[in-house]
Amino acid sequence: MIARATEWLATRTARERALLAIAAGAAVALLALVGAFALRDDFATLHARVAAHERDLARARMLARRLAASRSATPAVAPDTGGSLVAELQAAADAVVGRDRIAGMTPAAATTDDGVREERVVLRIAGAPLADCVRLLHGLEVPGRRVARLELRKHPDEPARFDATIDVARLRPAS
Repeated sequence: MIARATEWLATRTARERALLAIAAGAAVALLALVGAFALRDDFATLHARVAAHERDLARARMLARRLAASRSATPAVAPDTGGSLVAELQAAADAVVGRDRIAGMTPAAATTDDGVREERVVLRIAGAPLADCVRLLHGLEVPGRRVARLELRKHPDEPARFDATIDVARLRPAS
């Protein structure tokens, strides 16, 4: 095949060989240019994704600092009103994110050595925007109850939505 191409090229005039060389050079240059533009676009896309992740991380760190600063050094013991922590959290979550975004609530209780009863509820939220998650956190932090743990995960299908696991604790005097 190469021998046939070389033979064919040898039958061409000097002018035709020069034009073929120029055309081949232009084709190679065009392919290199297209490849360079594709790489530049890929790098720009990756840079934008990294910048978005950095903004999300900075926002989450700022919210974590704000949450840590708002907590008191010693937790307050709430008076025993007889109300259920699950019911209170259900009402707070319904008001902010809506009933359809609540994926689950798991209650637990324990008594500490100093005679204080700790109630905990793990609240799972699915597919909520970051602003709603933040509003919910502010609604859950009231005197006598605190957010003990927060886990945020970006929703796999839609990056603007988050799945959240919020562990809320309330201290009460043991009866």
